[in-house]
Amino acid sequence: MKKTENKVLRDKFWEKYTLDQMNSMEWEALCDGCGKCCLLKLENESQIYLTNIACAQIDLQNCRCQNYKKRTELVKNCMSLTKENLKINLKWLPYTCSYKLVSDKQSLPPWHHLITKDRNTVHELGFSIKNNCIHETKVQKKNMRSHVIAEIGN
Repeated sequence: MKKTENKVLRDKFWEKYTLDQMNSMEWEALCDGCGKCCLLKLENESQIYLTNIACAQIDLQNCRCQNYKKRTELVKNCMSLTKENLKINLKWLPYTCSYKLVSDKQSLPPWHHLITKDRNTVHELGFSIKNNCIHETKVQKKNMRSHVIAEIGN
């Protein structure tokens, strides 16, 4: 077990515990670091569309938020995924999202850092947004629709 700040990562916690049973350190460790949740979504009355436009706060080299602790203050539509709001947000999370997989009692993908012990595997195997998106600061609002890559529901 790894111990930090009086919190513990229990051995294979993602296989043994539900999301509700995880401590805060385990919850944070579950994130695979793909950055897909930081891609901007567009909505019309009935649909949600995923774009390849990344939030300006994300570092596109490591797919991590540059201001993680203040992200919801700095970014108007940033969503802090929590145990309380996960169920209503499952619809827009990618199918590879660890939170979604554990919620559905599925295994983590073999490239997940908790399996490989390497946070770069997600990037090396192409499961992250690294090299596949553009910062929102580089896209004019009027051109955002041309960056839609998928319809993700309603």
